[in-house]
Amino acid sequence: DEEFALCPPIISMGGDGAMLDIGFQNLSRLMMSGKPIRVIVLDTQVYSNTGGQACTSGFTGQVSDMAWYGSKQHGKTEVRKELALIALAHRGVYVHQSSQASASHLMAGVLKGLQKRRPALFNIYTPCPVEHGLADDVAQHAARLALESRAFPFLTFDPDAGPTYADQLSLEGNPSLDDPWPTYTLNYVDAAGAEQALELPVTIADWAATEGRFKQHFTEVPAEKWHDGMVPFHEFLALPADDREGKAPYVLALAKDRTLRRLAVTREIVALAEERQRFWSQLRQLAGLEVAPAVRDLVSKSLEAEFEARSAELRAGYEAQMAALKASYPAQMARQLATALLERAGGSAAVAELLASLPPSPNGASAPAAAPTPGATVAPSAPAPAPVPVAAPAAAAAPAAAAVADDDEMALEAWIDSARCTTCNECIKLNKKMFAYNADKQAYIKDPRAGTFAQLVTAAEHCPVSIIHPGTPLDPREKDLPKWTARAAKFN
Repeated sequence: DEEFALCPPIISMGGDGAMLDIGFQNLSRLMMSGKPIRVIVLDTQVYSNTGGQACTSGFTGQVSDMAWYGSKQHGKTEVRKELALIALAHRGVYVHQSSQASASHLMAGVLKGLQKRRPALFNIYTPCPVEHGLADDVAQHAARLALESRAFPFLTFDPDAGPTYADQLSLEGNPSLDDPWPTYTLNYVDAAGAEQALELPVTIADWAATEGRFKQHFTEVPAEKWHDGMVPFHEFLALPADDREGKAPYVLALAKDRTLRRLAVTREIVALAEERQRFWSQLRQLAGLEVAPAVRDLVSKSLEAEFEARSAELRAGYEAQMAALKASYPAQMARQLATALLERAGGSAAVAELLASLPPSPNGASAPAAAPTPGATVAPSAPAPAPVPVAAPAAAAAPAAAAVADDDEMALEAWIDSARCTTCNECIKLNKKMFAYNADKQAYIKDPRAGTFAQLVTAAEHCPVSIIHPGTPLDPREKDLPKWTARAAKFN
């Protein structure tokens, strides 16, 4: 075992076909062994060893009746297998799912996994130019589109990170974590020849339209045949099933002259998009970033019941206080009025008798003093002594106020030394809402609240010239804040 740990074997598998050749059962045995075995899967989403034939663990195949989120076998649809989830089910396996879309994410996870004294699985999405219908030099761009469209999301599962799945599963590295899809700007030329821009989401259809293996699912619609029933793909997905009747989804593309084209999309791509969105939601739930509707309803009912009980308790106390006040307030006012009249009248038997007839003051004061004899001068009552301030609370308040002031003074705003930016795109790829380029194509922080403090720190770590300064966290409730604050210290 000691020799095994010092020199763990590395098993490399090319593509889903090779992965299925070794067999899920054998792969499970490796992951259940507890030994520091490293398994590397180059995930092409097709049977790479049989000329691109479809497989149930991939997106698609080259035959027309394939369901794009799996395959049809013996008349039924098999939903694609998720190797990362299979590995997560073993609970003791370090899992890193990444691609060349982000070299920093890929290498950081691999290096961390190699240091683990437990099984480690690296599932790397690997676009295959021949089988995917891509040019030889666009593999990295294809991997980036697969990431942004949620076709192949990044994840890292570290069993040593905490006791729960929310602690152990990280989705850092995925752009726009809180959105269904990231957005991008499509620059085009309108019919008048003017430059225009559209802000659009990067959907599954936008990714699939760039690969030759999906070409039968996209049909260009000439401008003269555009009609009101054509709906942008992301808007079509948001429609209820009944409202989709008579509608046709489409995505936009650019012609050679940079004018807009519309590509009609088949319902198979719609089904793929729905399946990938469900999977993305499931990952977010496992990572503690999203609350399932059923859980939200359950928690809401519990909170509502607690709120109603507390509200009823406060309401009962308020009503009791109001009833006591209504019962005592008239007599209290009458006593105060009679006392004032007695003092100003210079002694009046009638007023004194009225004062004596009133019930005692509700604050527990003693019975009124005897009325002065007629003609006597009533000395004005001495003012009540001012309350003596208690020293301890006052002394404690000052340091508390000072502490708040100190906290405010120590708060650091996130910023970027834009003049030194190399336009590497690392931060922009991470979160386009948080980071943006100025007119000189140099990065700046557009909105620090549009993402997490973890993303600010991650961007600082990935920046090749170390010009991103994360500052201090804006949300004190963010997950793993002490860890991210410590990592941010060297950049502030």
